[in-house]
Amino acid sequence: MLGTRIKTLRKTKKMTQSEVAEGIMTKSMLSMIENGKATPSLPALQRIAERLHVSVDELLLDPRVTEMKQLLEQIESPKSKYYSEQQIIEMLSPYLDPAVPSYWQGQIYHKYGFALRFLNPEEGLRYFELAFDIFKNLDLRDQQIEVQISKVYFLFFLRRYEEAYQLIDAMMIIQDIPLSHETFLDYQMLQALRVSVKEDNWTESIVLLREGIAYMREKGVYIEVISYHRLLALFLSLTGDYASAKTELDKLNHFFLFTEANVYERLLVELTKGSIAIHQKDYAGIRYARERLVEVDIEASYHYIGQLEVYLCLWQQPGEKLEFDLQGAVAKIWGNVHIWRVASEYDLSEMLQTLALAMTKGTGLEHRDEVEQMTAHLSRGYFKQKIEQLLAELH
Repeated sequence: MLGTRIKTLRKTKKMTQSEVAEGIMTKSMLSMIENGKATPSLPALQRIAERLHVSVDELLLDPRVTEMKQLLEQIESPKSKYYSEQQIIEMLSPYLDPAVPSYWQGQIYHKYGFALRFLNPEEGLRYFELAFDIFKNLDLRDQQIEVQISKVYFLFFLRRYEEAYQLIDAMMIIQDIPLSHETFLDYQMLQALRVSVKEDNWTESIVLLREGIAYMREKGVYIEVISYHRLLALFLSLTGDYASAKTELDKLNHFFLFTEANVYERLLVELTKGSIAIHQKDYAGIRYARERLVEVDIEASYHYIGQLEVYLCLWQQPGEKLEFDLQGAVAKIWGNVHIWRVASEYDLSEMLQTLALAMTKGTGLEHRDEVEQMTAHLSRGYFKQKIEQLLAELH
């Protein structure tokens, strides 16, 4: 505990509480700090450290800090095995309390909160606040923004879209602060999503995404290259510029030739191709994307397979026999509802539109109330209007 370390150092240096506290705080306040009943502000802590002739780090140093650092590096290392969110929760739980006012404690809270995204997102938000407070007290602005970005995604999970967009708007006030490459790119991506969904301004979103790609080239970092090119291709397709959308995906295929992209990353490109084929009403493209997803056979993509199958059933070519039907396709989508209902507003809208379209053909009507409830939470704009138009046909 911080108070115990201050007390031990004071006694080692044969100093009284009055000598340490003079000009900084009252003797009674120092006594409370040493007994763990109060926490000093960072300026006060710095002055106490000077009075005791040690660094602030020495006062804050806790044996658990090194353990926290090593544990997080283990979880995040690409050489480590994959850890499920439940495993991460179990690994980090011993380090939640008592809190250590350090960078690594903040990172523990941040990582732990994010692992709660499916189990208990409300509790995850609480741990984000704890992490934010630590980073704020340590004046770590980059980390504060990282936590806010995570909070935005959780608000998406909870379908509190307006609150999420307000938080993005609030972050714009501090965009002049130098950020790490990853934080800047995450922030730029959120702006593109906000503009596209909330304002129906795909042109502005395209500009923001291209700025992000230019930034990656300038800095020589490509940590978000797949997400940026995928989303850029999708928005270009929504404007009807299918040739440019194809160019963006071709760039990713070229990128994969020089990198060790994993199966999931390649799968994301196939998902994007499928979505664009739907926008373009390209039956052959939808069928090809569906075949690729089935070939990879990852459970997390089953709802996308179902989405593609819905359109293949509705746009079935004369004389073609399908190995699936509309009812089974809709069942695949609902089988992964726990995944897509907490996705971004764009992904959620895509699934709801597909389900509403299937309902106009008499399939999936038993879920009508649920679809209407989720639609009601969407931002007013292009996607919500299209879904509401389809639902209106059911009356």
